[in-house]
Amino acid sequence: MTPLPRPADEAERLIDVTDIASFDRATEELLNAFVRVASDLVGVPISGVSLVGEEEQFFKAIKGLQAGSTPRDNAFCTHAIMNPDEVMVVPDLAADPRFQNNDLVTRDPSLRFYAGAPLRGSRGHAVGTLCVMDRVPRELTPTMVERLQDLARGVSAALSLRQAIREVHRAARTDTLTGVCNRKGLEEILAEADPQRLGLLMIDLDGFKPINDTYGHAGGDRALAEVARRLRETVRARDTVARLGGDEFVVLLREVERPEAGLGLANRIHSALADTFILNGSAVPLRASIGFAATPWHASDISTLMERADAALYTAKRAGRGVTRSADAFQGGEAVGRTALQAWLREAFAPGGTVPFHLVFQPIADLRTGKVRSVEALLRWRTDSGLSLRPADVLPVIEGMGYSGALDRWVVGEACRLIALGHPPYTISVNASATSFGVPGFDAQVEAILRAHGIAGDRLIIEMTEGSLAGDPDAALANMHELARIGVRVVLDDFGGGHGTLARLRGYPFDAIKIDRSLVADCARDAQGTALMEAVADMAHALSVPAVAEGVESAEQLALLSRCGVDRAQGFLVSRPVAWERLEEAAEGVPARIRAALAEQRASTSP
Repeated sequence: MTPLPRPADEAERLIDVTDIASFDRATEELLNAFVRVASDLVGVPISGVSLVGEEEQFFKAIKGLQAGSTPRDNAFCTHAIMNPDEVMVVPDLAADPRFQNNDLVTRDPSLRFYAGAPLRGSRGHAVGTLCVMDRVPRELTPTMVERLQDLARGVSAALSLRQAIREVHRAARTDTLTGVCNRKGLEEILAEADPQRLGLLMIDLDGFKPINDTYGHAGGDRALAEVARRLRETVRARDTVARLGGDEFVVLLREVERPEAGLGLANRIHSALADTFILNGSAVPLRASIGFAATPWHASDISTLMERADAALYTAKRAGRGVTRSADAFQGGEAVGRTALQAWLREAFAPGGTVPFHLVFQPIADLRTGKVRSVEALLRWRTDSGLSLRPADVLPVIEGMGYSGALDRWVVGEACRLIALGHPPYTISVNASATSFGVPGFDAQVEAILRAHGIAGDRLIIEMTEGSLAGDPDAALANMHELARIGVRVVLDDFGGGHGTLARLRGYPFDAIKIDRSLVADCARDAQGTALMEAVADMAHALSVPAVAEGVESAEQLALLSRCGVDRAQGFLVSRPVAWERLEEAAEGVPARIRAALAEQRASTSP
């Protein structure tokens, strides 16, 4: 068989053919309707919509003939598409030198008549024909030829419309930044997927915020696109990469033979991300935490599968950077994922919702007298299953959802409610997020809550971090002055944890400085840690404000803090956090505990 010539636009034409060949069943039903109309129009028993591929011709719709494929160089339609603006009519195939020896003519189905009107794809290339055939020779009138061509134009228009609709649908399911599947697309794939032997790798980038902060959103976008590219190159062809939003990705694994296969892919992803990535001339680390779950080992349905993978990811995030965790680690259900947290938070902060938090209180003791004058309110959350979540696990999710302000108002309100009970008579120190403190009007919110509970401002202390000054320092300063006006004291929290500066201390009227627990942990380890603690305490005294140490856990630390001139302390050595009802009892035992710890340390260091 001598190969026939190919159209000049062959490469682009085949792209159109590929698009149409993958159309859904609804499109095939539409084409079948056109085929029936074509048979009735010409009065022949056989008609079809054919596509001419790279090596063969095949039908997308057929009437009156067993559907099948034909080698391209043996197909009538291959000739027809060479003149895409004309209908090719062959009155008698057996009398035409091009086809008289064709197996379709000399053998079953013994075709004698053919007419093919070329079809165009969405890019304008001839992809195949709307063809009519018969087992006897026949002629077509010019009017019949014209009507057949009109009908072919209708088929082409329908194909182009279906392609446009599919492109819109595809765009709606594709992440525009990275080109991978988006959340909606993943949901559609999962809705149609066989839930057996599916695996999910939930992937969350570590340290992505510093990339955005350093290189701007354009740099962050380039990093996300690079991550998506590396994921696509690492997974198998039958797996799906999706970006859920932000720096969250998912890999859907099909035909998982054993859980170890998913963990192996997770390791390869870690390795792929570890390769050097250059952004604006600098090497930028790409790291990720990964959670893995698979059916049927960790879940029996897709909904549970996603929950388990999400919970595994959340466990991985808490374990450190570049870590993978499998749902195997908590088969008893002792974990909760970010998705579940978000659902519970939406319900909790909805109008009329019940916030699932409660407060516990840790005494803050004067190191000279041992007495407790104030307490810090600490947030706790226990799920319905009995799992206790740390604030460090929950607060980033709350911040990301925009609920920080609502949570701050709840904490201040709950503290004021307890103060209003009148007993025990402690001032309560509460933490305010940077979101609340760094915007105008926070002072007015606090004043309104105090007024609602009928208590004076001097019963409340607000702890803020230096991050509160990053957004709008003028607003933060105004809030501090207005809070001072109503008697509320403001304390700088976590000083020395990596963000504190002398400029901040001089420029803002703090009532105390709380020394970060990292400095406290190191203060008794070596001379450098001790000298640093002495410097911080001296600095506080130079500014005429008390120095308060957090995280005190040993008698050695307590004694050294006392020698360095630190004024107050809190931590497990002083007292563990307790419920409001047990606070007075806990506070009564603090002076004796401090005296005993100091005496123990003196005895251990005396010659």
